Amino acid sequence: MGIMRTAAVKGLIPPGNKISELRGNLTRLMTTMASVLESRFGSEGLDAISEIFRRLGEEDAKAMKDRLSLGSSLKDAIDGWIVVGNVMGAKMEAKWDSEKRAETHHPYCPQYESFKEGGTLYCESICLPYVEAVAKGIAPEVEMEVVRPADDDSTCVKALVTDDS
Repeated sequence: MGIMRTAAVKGLIPPGNKISELRGNLTRLMTTMASVLESRFGSEGLDAISEIFRRLGEEDAKAMKDRLSLGSSLKDAIDGWIVVGNVMGAKMEAKWDSEKRAETHHPYCPQYESFKEGGTLYCESICLPYVEAVAKGIAPEVEMEVVRPADDDSTCVKALVTDDS
């Protein structure tokens, strides 16, 4: 038995490996769930997925506000997005166009890669409802703009805007 196998069997899995496995499992779950529900129920299946991820985003926003002491500003909402990106293993860059608008770019997004590998980009059904709910749950006055939807060549670009920053 190899040293990695022995360690894993004894529960001695390095935290980084645990996180990588959990991220991979969650990403595969998102892709597989969307594919199965779409094939069985069509647009109603995708609508159900959107509702599920919107609700998860609302719950996660409440938890982040509490655990991370986030306020209700545009900056707090962007910070929430960055935290979610870090948890999921995405690379995210926020570019502030003004104090009332910030645009986010994703040089790498594991969900996008999984969706692309599966043949369908489910960003509109999974990611966008989730991150919009996170942003609005943190800062109710913000609005999310999809500047450029994800396509076969690149990840999406999103912005958060507010009139009350």
